[in-house]
Amino acid sequence: MAKTQQFINPVTGQKHRKWSTLHHAIDKSLAGCKPYRDYYDAIQRWEPVPSEIIHAGKIIALFLPALDDEYVDFDGKGRGSALNHDLYGYDPGQGVAVIQARQAFRRAARHYLNVRKTYFLVGRNELTGEYFRHPVGSHAVRAAIKADPDPAAVVRAVQRWMWEVTPRQLARSVRQGDVLLVPETRIPATESRGTAYLVAESHQITADEIRVNGRIYALNPSIIHVKNQHAPVALTGWCSIRTARTADAWDFAARIGD
Repeated sequence: MAKTQQFINPVTGQKHRKWSTLHHAIDKSLAGCKPYRDYYDAIQRWEPVPSEIIHAGKIIALFLPALDDEYVDFDGKGRGSALNHDLYGYDPGQGVAVIQARQAFRRAARHYLNVRKTYFLVGRNELTGEYFRHPVGSHAVRAAIKADPDPAAVVRAVQRWMWEVTPRQLARSVRQGDVLLVPETRIPATESRGTAYLVAESHQITADEIRVNGRIYALNPSIIHVKNQHAPVALTGWCSIRTARTADAWDFAARIGD
């Protein structure tokens, strides 16, 4: 079970005992507010009227346990490195965000400043309270912002990239960590593989029938998490079981959690 703790609402200063309640309250505060993005599409702030400006850094701060420490370490000749984070998407309904970790470095005084970037989906497991960080494709983030700059829409687009699903499939699916149960209408005509299957070493599937043909397909599946990090999930009918793909990442933004 998750440890009992309190979360401070960065907008109102109010204390919340549940992660979901915290983000629900933030969602209410952001209602009617317009997000402003900079030249690089990072969210800088929300501007409500007549309340004070809500800076993106306040949202990023909620996910600090999943982020490497920011720093600036340059010598007098400009050699060294720095790490910072920017917000690109935020869905208070799910309590998750899309964040970019950016490292800038210079090896020698006369060298150009080099930059390394990784985008990731970040959030908190519902049962253990442990934070996760899941690297995602930069092109998926950029394309999502171009299609719909709404912060929550960017999160959903990134999730579609992770599980390779359509908007309609994502809306009808059920998630357990990095595994998604997706309702299906076309089922491969392959032999049955029994009624139990272990996915990603920690998601135990039980179903009336399981088939494997590139993807795993299950009839009336239920999934339990053997590490007890996620609540059990289930769907009726045939479903595919999809494990989220992970983008390459620099070591300061590598995947953590499940």
